[in-house]
Amino acid sequence: MSNINLATRYLPGGNPKPEYLVDLTGDFRRRDNAAFLAEVAKQLRDKAAKPGPAGTAFAPDGAACIGLLGEYGLMGYGIRQAQSLLRMDKVPSSWSHAFLLTGGLSEDAAHNRSSRQSAWIWESTLEPAGLSSHFTNRNGVGPRRIGDYSRAEFSVVEPHCVPNMAIIAIALTPKERQAILDQANEPDVAQLQYDILGLLGTWYAYLSNRDIQANPLASGQAIYCSAYIQLAYDAAGIDLAPGAHQRNTSPEHIWQGIKYFASTFRVADPQSGNWEERPIACWTCIRDPACVVFPVDFKDMPRNLRELIAHMEK
Repeated sequence: MSNINLATRYLPGGNPKPEYLVDLTGDFRRRDNAAFLAEVAKQLRDKAAKPGPAGTAFAPDGAACIGLLGEYGLMGYGIRQAQSLLRMDKVPSSWSHAFLLTGGLSEDAAHNRSSRQSAWIWESTLEPAGLSSHFTNRNGVGPRRIGDYSRAEFSVVEPHCVPNMAIIAIALTPKERQAILDQANEPDVAQLQYDILGLLGTWYAYLSNRDIQANPLASGQAIYCSAYIQLAYDAAGIDLAPGAHQRNTSPEHIWQGIKYFASTFRVADPQSGNWEERPIACWTCIRDPACVVFPVDFKDMPRNLRELIAHMEK
């Protein structure tokens, strides 16, 4: 069977805990992701003021937080559709990409929108930022400003249109947070465990010819972006896809893990000796739950090259 190694997890009776899953869609449906991130930064700062068990805490600037995106476009559509295999309801995932925040998240939306000032993120992607387009020597990983993902509405002339965004924070000790960032900084140190460059090739072949190429998730392959995030979190001994018997980590696995399996993220409290759940916080804004290539109400799609040039000149 082609999907014998597929890591689909199901928790009977499992319900997300509303206290750490914060849905901001209603407030930011008509605003961009920079404004959403500003609100996340504000709430994260407040949570960071309350330390967790065993010396864990949230980073007020978002360092080592995980980001999830769901993009418009053929690539985002293809990856979201592919992850339907991982869901019990078989509907597309809300997420097509994952990244790691290195810090610098701001409560100022203009700062989060800036191509020069917004927070740095590290990611493995088929569409690298211009400054890291020659990225193969780093195992397919490069940096980007989070401002590149600030656009939420669809545009035919913008490289990234991101209707769905989530920021996930797991309480860490300072040592764990530093270990995660150090591991992510050297993405080729664990190439035997995560051949991220090979995964990029596998997924490019699938997304460019889905009629012939089998879905990589069905054979236990990871998605390159989330494999990179798991590689980083391995340094802190944290499995982001609990219950998955194969390392086919995907953005959907990370989302399910935070949503349903948060009780598996535990730390031993040195004072009581008891195992305590790590504090977790997750903020979401999902403007496109249906998974479309572009919004069905978009009226200005150019039909020829002259119309496209006219859009670009605007």
